[in-house]
Amino acid sequence: MSGRAKLLFGINALLAWAGYGIAQVTNIFDLVPSTEAYDPSSNMFGGSAEGLAGAVGRVFDSHGYFTTWSNILVALTLTALALNPERTGRIFARLRNTGLLMITMTMVLYHLLLAGTQNPQSWDAVSNLLQHYITPMATILVWFVAGPRGQFKFSDTFTVFIIPITYLAYTLIHGAVASVYPYPFFNVIKYGYVSVLSLMGGVIVGGYVVALIYYGVERLRTRA
Repeated sequence: MSGRAKLLFGINALLAWAGYGIAQVTNIFDLVPSTEAYDPSSNMFGGSAEGLAGAVGRVFDSHGYFTTWSNILVALTLTALALNPERTGRIFARLRNTGLLMITMTMVLYHLLLAGTQNPQSWDAVSNLLQHYITPMATILVWFVAGPRGQFKFSDTFTVFIIPITYLAYTLIHGAVASVYPYPFFNVIKYGYVSVLSLMGGVIVGGYVVALIYYGVERLRTRA
């Protein structure tokens, strides 16, 4: 099993790194320039200069997306497992489980809230497919097949939210300072804190349901 697990972990890690890497190279070299003028009144990320002059701004903005956080965490934890499929430890297990939850929520939320309004082109389409669909589905499948088993404890249904809640807090603080947001539904300037915080709370509740499902599947898989 360890040999097959090592291969699966490696493929999973490669997909996550590929999606993240393509997105960053595209940002740095402005490989897919925007065809629409940036509207400052939208309070959305963007507005960086074209070409290499705007590379730092585009890369910084890209790391304000939940998608990027989840793909990086999956890439790091799956790389660690590819190097050592028998890796153990509660902190690592919680990071692995957090990555699993975050990448799942990335796929679900993108599909439900953003996919209908997006039309990625060229290299953006490639990174979008990898980060929002291929890597999430691969991560779920690899976890189900290769585990590691017995590592998703009930307490993890709570601890997996430490990083996501940190992300949400960062998004609100950064938005309050810079007046820009990564997603339209997080735009406090347009919708107000009550609406945005209610949405965030709903996302956390939905995420907890997903965490409970993973915990239940883990219990069944461990007994099998």
